[in-house]
Amino acid sequence: MPTSDRDHDKTATTTDNVNEPADLDRAISTTGYGLFNVLLLLAVLPIAWTATFDTTSGAFLLASVECDLELTSYLRKGTFVAIPYIGMITTAFIWDYITPYTSTKTLFILALLGDTILNVVSSGLRSYYLFLLVKFISGIFVGGPFAMVMTYLTEFHSAKYKLRFTTWAGFLFAVANIVPAALGIIILPLDWHIDILGQDYDSWRIYLLICSIPPVVGLITATMLPESPKYLMAIGRSDAALKLLRRMYCMNTRQPADTFPIKALFVRQKTQLARPVLQASLERMRVSLYNTKQLLTTAAHLPAFCFVSFLQFGSMLGFNTMRLWVPHLFIILNNFDWESWTRKGRQPTICEMLDRHESLPGKQYLNCSNFDNTCLRWIIRPVIYQNSTVIASSAVIFSFLVGFITTTKLRKQIVMFTAFLISVASSFGINWAQSPPYMLTLAAAVIVTTRIAGNIVTAVNVDVIPVPLRATSASILTTVGNIAAIAGNLIFSALLDAECVAAFMGLGCFFSACICVSLFFPPPVRESPAKPAEVNTSKS
Repeated sequence: MPTSDRDHDKTATTTDNVNEPADLDRAISTTGYGLFNVLLLLAVLPIAWTATFDTTSGAFLLASVECDLELTSYLRKGTFVAIPYIGMITTAFIWDYITPYTSTKTLFILALLGDTILNVVSSGLRSYYLFLLVKFISGIFVGGPFAMVMTYLTEFHSAKYKLRFTTWAGFLFAVANIVPAALGIIILPLDWHIDILGQDYDSWRIYLLICSIPPVVGLITATMLPESPKYLMAIGRSDAALKLLRRMYCMNTRQPADTFPIKALFVRQKTQLARPVLQASLERMRVSLYNTKQLLTTAAHLPAFCFVSFLQFGSMLGFNTMRLWVPHLFIILNNFDWESWTRKGRQPTICEMLDRHESLPGKQYLNCSNFDNTCLRWIIRPVIYQNSTVIASSAVIFSFLVGFITTTKLRKQIVMFTAFLISVASSFGINWAQSPPYMLTLAAAVIVTTRIAGNIVTAVNVDVIPVPLRATSASILTTVGNIAAIAGNLIFSALLDAECVAAFMGLGCFFSACICVSLFFPPPVRESPAKPAEVNTSKS
């Protein structure tokens, strides 16, 4: 090419960069990746941790609140730990339809403010049913930030960095599973009694107050968050979006903001919010229902969708049941009265050790006619929460590391099959382990492997579901996981009351079904040539 032609092309390119408007994706890509993105992740971290704290902290309170909140049956305890999930799924669909048309920052602030108030209120309650009501409403509030936070973050990243950033952000979000257990080591075994506004706050109430710190910190950081560039463009504030992009460019590249090469953003004549919010939300709901219908009725999509949905249900049922019950079950095991064990020829099974009649606190109430309705004062040892911390850390770390090796379909299938196989063996084996350390190892294996399987299911959803239906499928999988957590905790606790062995055997049988399903790994579904829902969305 002659020199004059090259100069002409270079000049034309420079002119295009400076004078012609750029689309938002190109503008975000120009800002790069750096300090702004890191600070943004740190700012939303407490927001993302809030939901995990609210759904996890109850598991460490079961032994401490048994008398204060009359948790005298396993079913009441199962309801106690499941109630935040019930609140989360009740209004999950609402967040999906209001977040694109309302400021995410505003929704963060409102949700975190409500959750903070409810957490403080719950720490002073003395009624089981009032506590359930407060935690149910709290679940409604935290479901919003949990659903929005990753979408909010990805709107600040170009396609080049989005996948890697999402992976590491997901890991940091998962670390929240470790912290409540670590706090339990320090606080719950202590015999604290602090007078707050004339009311006696013992250790579990202090623990709840401390677990309210993430929403408080998140509320503070939420007030300082910027609106996403996508939202600013959607409401017609392209000047504000460009100003934000300049700031991102300045912080990431350490260059002056006025050197940002893009001087104007391309604005569509019809923005996302050109229509009334209600009409736009109804249109979005129509598209979502259409996509759901496609997943459930189209012969090409149904096998793949059923595959990921069933395995998501199985993995999340196992993970959220065992992780929420292991702390309390092993507190009971540590209160077993070994001196009164009469069958000296063998060691007791886990179900025999979980019998309240065989516990040290229960011995003094054996002659009571209403023993089953008598609350017991359990001896709480820090080692139980130390073990829970180790298990949670193992689940987070191993599930994260497995993501780096499951890069092919065959590897995913092998790891998923192996994970469910270990879960089956552990669930069956825990009934006859006859030694608390072995029981703990097998319970930990269920938690770690089901967490790994759940992460693989999420990756498989990306592999087998076509792009136009992928967001809808992912949203449904989140709801399926929450329903599994509810069903698992309620059924497991009911079986512990009725027939303890059936609770663990039932898990093993269900994981066996998951093994069988995992063998029929579906191929990727090709995109349909006709996508009316997607076309309608683009026209909005």
